[in-house]
Amino acid sequence: MMKKFIIGSLATTLLISGAVGIHAYAQENDGKLVSKPLDDVTKTFISEKEAIAIAKKQVNGEVIKIELDSDDGRYEYDLDLRDDKGYYDITIDATTGKVLELDLDDDDDKDYVKATSTKSLITEKEAIAIAKKQVDGKVTEIELDEDDNRFEYEIEIRTNKGEADITIDATTGEVLELDIDND
Repeated sequence: MMKKFIIGSLATTLLISGAVGIHAYAQENDGKLVSKPLDDVTKTFISEKEAIAIAKKQVNGEVIKIELDSDDGRYEYDLDLRDDKGYYDITIDATTGKVLELDLDDDDDKDYVKATSTKSLITEKEAIAIAKKQVDGKVTEIELDEDDNRFEYEIEIRTNKGEADITIDATTGEVLELDIDND
């Protein structure tokens, strides 16, 4: 009897909370509830390849990382590139393709640049090939990091069973860590 009362009370509370939330949302939007399917929103974005081409017009270097992020309701591609002068952060509007920001990372990364210029690092493509020998799937993120004075590629791969995180030594190509999370 007590369980039924508690469950009934919880259900009523959730129902009222939902109604209050919808009412508040509708008041903020002139009484209209508007929903946009995600597919319609993403169709208007430039592709990753287009974002990379735009970034390479600014800096003729190697793309280390690319991510699609939302910042203040605007979708942006954040890219990290490297050339012989250093490391660059480039932000590109995902809808218009306009370069919003271009920064040379020079202060904190001087030692990083010196270290990488003295070592022969494997390329991003080589790191991806090594990772795909370990796990079959789609690369969702790749980043070159320094950890304990060693340069490593940290790669995320989406598989049909979940996600895999792979760390590869950027100098030797050795797989340092493999973590598979099944859904």
